[in-house]
Amino acid sequence: MDLIVAEKPRVAEKIANAIGESVKKKSYKGVYYYEAKRNGQEFMVAPAVGHVYTLVEKEKTRGYPIFDIEWVPAYEASKEAAYTKGYVELIQKLGKSADTFVSACDYDIEGSTIAYNVFRFATTIRQGQRMKFSALTQGDLEAAYDDRAEFDYSNAYAGEARHIIDWYYGINLSRALMGALRAAHRYKVMSVGRVQGPALSLLSNLESSIRAFVPTPYWELITQIKEVEFKHKKDRFLDDESASVSLENTKTTGKVSKVDKKEQKIAPNPNFDLTSLQVEAYKLFKFSPSRTLELSQHLYEASLITYPRTSSNKIPPSIKLDPILSALEKNKDYSALIKKIKANKWTKPIQGKKDDPAHPAIHPTGQAPGSIEPHQKNLYDLIVKRFLASFAPSAKRARNRVEVESGGEEYAASGSRIVEPGWTEFYGKYYTTEDVELPEFKEGESVKLSKVEKTKKETKPPKRFTQASIVSELEKRHLGTKATRSVVVDTLFKRGYAEGKSIEVSDFGLKVSDVLQKYAPEILDENLTRSLEEKMELIQAGKLDKEEVISESRELLTGILNKWKKNEAEIGASLLDALQTTMEQESLVGPCDKCDKKLRIIRMKFKKQFIGCHGYPNCRNTYPLPTGAYVKPTGKECTACSKPTINVKKGRIRYTMCIDPNCPSKADWRKKSGSRNEKDSKS
Repeated sequence: MDLIVAEKPRVAEKIANAIGESVKKKSYKGVYYYEAKRNGQEFMVAPAVGHVYTLVEKEKTRGYPIFDIEWVPAYEASKEAAYTKGYVELIQKLGKSADTFVSACDYDIEGSTIAYNVFRFATTIRQGQRMKFSALTQGDLEAAYDDRAEFDYSNAYAGEARHIIDWYYGINLSRALMGALRAAHRYKVMSVGRVQGPALSLLSNLESSIRAFVPTPYWELITQIKEVEFKHKKDRFLDDESASVSLENTKTTGKVSKVDKKEQKIAPNPNFDLTSLQVEAYKLFKFSPSRTLELSQHLYEASLITYPRTSSNKIPPSIKLDPILSALEKNKDYSALIKKIKANKWTKPIQGKKDDPAHPAIHPTGQAPGSIEPHQKNLYDLIVKRFLASFAPSAKRARNRVEVESGGEEYAASGSRIVEPGWTEFYGKYYTTEDVELPEFKEGESVKLSKVEKTKKETKPPKRFTQASIVSELEKRHLGTKATRSVVVDTLFKRGYAEGKSIEVSDFGLKVSDVLQKYAPEILDENLTRSLEEKMELIQAGKLDKEEVISESRELLTGILNKWKKNEAEIGASLLDALQTTMEQESLVGPCDKCDKKLRIIRMKFKKQFIGCHGYPNCRNTYPLPTGAYVKPTGKECTACSKPTINVKKGRIRYTMCIDPNCPSKADWRKKSGSRNEKDSKS
């Protein structure tokens, strides 16, 4: 009897129905599992629900460092994980009557760790095997079961080492931070980790550069020729005087001194790996990286795309693409494009440079999507269009540059246009271009210059990261994994270290980074984190012992924490000062309309809050706030009454409102007496 364990219930059901004959759906303590046969071999399929085992201290403490930890069922460690108990008990029961354990969890270090813990802790089975698949289609699952290999211990050992080391760093360093702040008589949930530290440092260094940036003035000369903007070839004049001289020299007529025409080939992009999908989805749909991962996981579990947590942008020759194209051709949205691919016998998609030994690039399976929610449909369409575009030839773009001389001054303009669409036709609306088509110019031609203008501008500070671009940057620096980078960014936001679509590090985040740089610079050292990632890969390849890496990390961390303890009081005072400054700034709503002071959010017991004036008791101006809601100033004035506005979040409800209950913008609120927003605004 084989016991097949999948990572999630939905996947377990797909596996059973794909490979089984006479499938019987059964239930134990409210958890469904499946019994069936394949070619005479009996098997059972049971689901886990992600990590059903977790690391905890053997004996609970509040101090640090802590290294005495163990794996326990997640439901024993946390009330929030109580739902996992039935899954563990089901596997324990089924394991008693099985001879072979078959892992059908995701084929990566996380999936292998989930399966390994279930295998060794929930069963007494000794023989382990592994199903390897990248898509939840019947053909892929049948092949994975029929060709199952030995259990992937190296993957599991690398995953276990990563979990233990991340636990050591995350818990100990977070306790060290909170312990220092608690010593200064203040409590706040804080965290820092092996990847979180370098990520915070990267963002903080950029933030410091932006804040220290001093703009430098420069001048540009612009003119219009045949209704096209030409810029002086010098681009930027660093002083007003030289710009004025060139402006004075420029006449109302000129001569075309050069016309340069070139044709450029633009190759199609390869199919997506996870990071490139996250970057593109953010650019096109404004999906955060974690949202893209969530949506792509839904598409994978619906058998619509291949496994999304991949580092590859290659599709190996072993994957038969013709059946996928034929299946997609039945979809009216793609049929015309696929007919063109087949008519031209474009059989090989372009391959990228990145590889992943476990999974190919993300691509559609060919199965019809049926009814899926709009965001999933958008992402699916993007993946399909990228897949189809990868078969098509390069696009051709005509580029031309025109230079005009006038009074000894030279001006230039560049243009481009697609002359052969190639793959861009297949990528469709997702292909964006800023092409500018120039009118016809001939060398030696006399032209008229109009609207010659001198414009003063200033240099701009470095560009901030977005949630997508920081994930991409972490990948370039080999920090974190494809599945954890978005989680790291989310954590920086949750801790109040950073905020905004264009990520801005808070004063508190900068102070945390400064404190770590002063007292524990190793935590911010990306070379240290990168080295650990490389050692994890060596464990995965079976070239390094996990215990050696864990022991080395423990020794390094002990040294860091011993230095930290000696400076705990000073660290706490620095953090407290930064926290109080940040909280004060975040509470400021705007100017008081009754005096010259500032309005601020005042929070009291039992989640009650209101807006009051800094000028109290001389000024008693107040405004109500919703009880129990998270309120944050927008920094913008109300368009109806010019008073400050705030963002309000209460449960799943989010809205922006003026602080004044009697503002004209709330006229409709008052008409709808049953409105939730009206109740909140007056509570």
